[in-house]
Amino acid sequence: MSYPDGSLQKYFDDHSWWEKTTEKNPLIGRLIWAFIPHVDVIPKSLISTGRAEDEASNHSKASYEIADLRIKSHFQKNTLPAAILPYYPDECYTVHRSKKRPALIIADGGVEVPKQLRSSMKPSWQTNPTMLAAPYYGVLKNGTSKWYEPFVDRIKKCEYPQYLWDTLPVSSSETKSSILRFDHIQPIGKHADSYELTDYTLKEAVVDFFLKEWLCWLTTGEMDVDSILYDIRRDFLSL
Repeated sequence: MSYPDGSLQKYFDDHSWWEKTTEKNPLIGRLIWAFIPHVDVIPKSLISTGRAEDEASNHSKASYEIADLRIKSHFQKNTLPAAILPYYPDECYTVHRSKKRPALIIADGGVEVPKQLRSSMKPSWQTNPTMLAAPYYGVLKNGTSKWYEPFVDRIKKCEYPQYLWDTLPVSSSETKSSILRFDHIQPIGKHADSYELTDYTLKEAVVDFFLKEWLCWLTTGEMDVDSILYDIRRDFLSL
């Protein structure tokens, strides 16, 4: 797979970031598929409002409404029992739109905790293993740009630490190029039903570049003047 002139990928050997792999474990740099929620500026909550009269004794059904979940709002105390969605003190249910998207594994979740240690922890979600992944968003849809082209041009020149332009090796009927959003890094459960491995992984040099240079730029707002990233951005911004 080749990349156009003026792209970050051209600075790496043979102009390709990706290589095929038969590895069965979800390791750092692996391209996966997962359901990724849209991040709303204000999150949404699911609030139970009651049951229909003919379902009054059915604890597997309830009526709900969706409302903004503002940080200064008070939880609505809920006395409606529903086995399908039990309520716990100081908790609520949030609602998201989600889409199956390609994503890049940024961290594999650390050292595995022995099952005998985890089994004594309740609730189980406190110790369920997860990994961190950053999602890709398609630039085009049915031939029409979903992203403002001058903005994409700036992303290609590495102007923003939270965005990175790339062409993915997995087929898509919608787009040939994508934007990786590092500011959307999120946990994904390490369960076979939570993600799907592709046959591709980033090359070792690229993974090293992301971990040591790009993510450092994202988290500190700074970069080493002797780094590869600094040289690349200097070349781009001088064009």
